[in-house]
Amino acid sequence: MIRKYALILSVMLLLVTACQSKTKPEDTQQPEVSVSTNDELTVDEDESAVSTPQDEVAPPEYVDESKYSGDELEIVKLMNTHMRYLYEQDEKAYMSLFAPESPISGMPNYTFRKITSMGDITITEQKKLYQGVVMITEVDEDDIESSSTMVFWKWKADGDAAKWIIADID
Repeated sequence: MIRKYALILSVMLLLVTACQSKTKPEDTQQPEVSVSTNDELTVDEDESAVSTPQDEVAPPEYVDESKYSGDELEIVKLMNTHMRYLYEQDEKAYMSLFAPESPISGMPNYTFRKITSMGDITITEQKKLYQGVVMITEVDEDDIESSSTMVFWKWKADGDAAKWIIADID
């Protein structure tokens, strides 16, 4: 009983501490603002306050689907859809690509521009499903390369209606 109260007290203390360390907007330093007269301000009327192309993330370069067929083609299409939803920041659609048992619980905070290399897609038959595995090297919006292993599943119980889903990305 004492341990239960000690645990509850510890959690409450942790929450109080966390809440006290939050920064309020009025606590932050405000930048100094200089005021100028209209004589000093010269702006071309053609200029606008919209973002420049360098501020935008370039659309991804998708894997060429014409090189694949059958289950491999379906997996490549799924990989391309994965990249598109990341680019579009469509979390609901992105999460629909994953198996409910997947450890992926949300959308990452990065996007990939292209897959620079891709190993062979290996498909193996398991007791209840087919499993596809492929090693890829991707380049993100900051030109940083990273390697991943993508794992795909297709449930046997779904028969002809079975579709590939992403099981995990390591």
